[in-house]
Amino acid sequence: MSFENFLTALVPRIQTTLTPLFRWVVFVTLALGAPVAASAQDVAADTAVMPGIEIALRPERNKAGNVESVLVTLQITDTVSVAPVLEFRAPIELNNIPGIADRLRGFRVDDSIGAVLMTRTDDSVEASGSGYNRRWRTARSVTFPVTVNYRAIVPPGRLRAGPPFDLRTFGGGVSGGGAGFLALPKDSRQYHVHIRWDLRALQRGAIGISSLGDGDADATMALADLESSWFMAGPLGQYPKGGNTGGFSAAWLGTSPDLDLRADMAWAARAYQALSTFFGDTVQRPYRFFLRVLPESTTSGGTAGNRSFMLQVPVRPRGSTSGGDGGLRSTVAHEMIHGWAGSFQGAGPWASEGLATYFTANLQRRLGLQPIKAFVAELNRLSEQYNGNPYRNATSDVARAAFWADKNGELLTYVRGSLYFFTLDAAIREASGGERSLDDVLLELFARRADGETVTVRTFTNALAKELGPGVAAQLDSVVVRGTKTLFVSPDAFGPCFTHSWTQVVVPDFAFDRRTPDVQTVVSLVPSSAADGAGLRNGDVITTPVTPEMLTSDRVEQMRLDVLRGGESLYLTYMTRPMVNESWQWSRVPGVPLAVCRGAEPSTTQSSSRQSSSKHSSSKQPRSKHSPSKKRAIPKRRAQGSP
Repeated sequence: MSFENFLTALVPRIQTTLTPLFRWVVFVTLALGAPVAASAQDVAADTAVMPGIEIALRPERNKAGNVESVLVTLQITDTVSVAPVLEFRAPIELNNIPGIADRLRGFRVDDSIGAVLMTRTDDSVEASGSGYNRRWRTARSVTFPVTVNYRAIVPPGRLRAGPPFDLRTFGGGVSGGGAGFLALPKDSRQYHVHIRWDLRALQRGAIGISSLGDGDADATMALADLESSWFMAGPLGQYPKGGNTGGFSAAWLGTSPDLDLRADMAWAARAYQALSTFFGDTVQRPYRFFLRVLPESTTSGGTAGNRSFMLQVPVRPRGSTSGGDGGLRSTVAHEMIHGWAGSFQGAGPWASEGLATYFTANLQRRLGLQPIKAFVAELNRLSEQYNGNPYRNATSDVARAAFWADKNGELLTYVRGSLYFFTLDAAIREASGGERSLDDVLLELFARRADGETVTVRTFTNALAKELGPGVAAQLDSVVVRGTKTLFVSPDAFGPCFTHSWTQVVVPDFAFDRRTPDVQTVVSLVPSSAADGAGLRNGDVITTPVTPEMLTSDRVEQMRLDVLRGGESLYLTYMTRPMVNESWQWSRVPGVPLAVCRGAEPSTTQSSSRQSSSKHSSSKQPRSKHSPSKKRAIPKRRAQGSP
């Protein structure tokens, strides 16, 4: 769900004593600042010896059986006996998760001499909202070994929208990300890391698992990579039974009636193997999937981290999840694909999330991992979330600024990026007479990256230019960076098995800030909308109940809103004027063989028919209308006209 403010960052390669090398993409920038070497340590360090850190974790339960805190003990050794200063840090706020550092209680540092006096400073609040830190600094030199003790409190109350780094408890256990409870030294060197679990306070049979391995685990890694690692302890479910055997493995805490996790994880193991073959792995790469079920969560969401992924889901009744037609399985596939697809250096999140979404849909179809109807449903979801998005024609920066406040700002990265890649694939197939595809271009670039070459956005556009001619860089800029060009996906973009007709989607006048789920705070107000014309403003608090369905209704009706603005009560009334964009309704063409739907070459007759009817330009603009009642053109969503 990095994190590049809120999105993607490549995690450096991690050498572990348990597993081979691998590079994983993080969905959210940790926003803790790039690790800087402690110069006093580096100058005196004997590079033949590595510093070390042991992290002991002891969950504590309350009388109700829930984990209320985790006792954390750090034992730090170094290549020198004395360091002039040590600095530790933890986020005060991280990607919309507040109060992480505030919940680290009793922070104490001791060295071989005794207790060490500490000073504490807080960074200034970062306007981007991605995060800022608290720093603890020793007031004197320290003599190794150094011991750090504190208690990380598990926060109560409802979750904000954000990545699942914060410690949470359910089902007699605890889970979270390293960035959500670890206060680590500020140091960029590689460390020998040892994780030690003390589970005496949990029920019998409880186990602890982290991104580093099952149970107590060792790894050689940068401390920054611990921040993007996941930790889970309690009466865990596991796949395969008995724990990780290399390759794909999974652990989960809690249950929900709508989930069949053992069946889903067996599917994920098969999918992982199929994806590994497609991306050309020559060695088996380990991947750990973590899932936590939380009653207080209202939506599903997850984040990729260090060779692993954490998904957070609410408790739902049986039958409420799509199961084998997408849902959890597509989410798992998406996050696994991040590890192979990565991004292009210098690209925004459109590349990492767009690539993962593109490959997830296409490969599940082509590799037979999902039924064809799931692919059709995914195309319709992407089409609706793109054409019905108030940020459709906004710049990437404008949409990024709304990421945590408005779900539409978050979704744009996925839908606009993936639809762009779909149009590229169709264009390359047509230009080459079916001999080449976008996959050929991307796999060649991935191979060059694996050989040590830096693959930038320009590297990508240069490779595209060989397939499609000049102009691809300008098209990329206009479509996914500035948003001035609206995407159009040809109805034959996926071969003779699929087509689309025109439909309409409603663009909401405004949204409610999801960072404050208990208060209806207006965000993403669209200029020239009916709500804007009635006097509603961003930051207004609407006290009249408004459902999500009301915001996307195509009915013309009267709205009566009680509003709080700067302590003043207002009453607004207006007639809605639904803003409507045209979109695409995808369907499967009857009679086309399943093999062709999965990507096999059609017969000569089918191929000839397809070519004669396939003359749609990928840059063709979809038509736009205003409300059905007035048929007036909807204002184009340029940066100045976007929320």
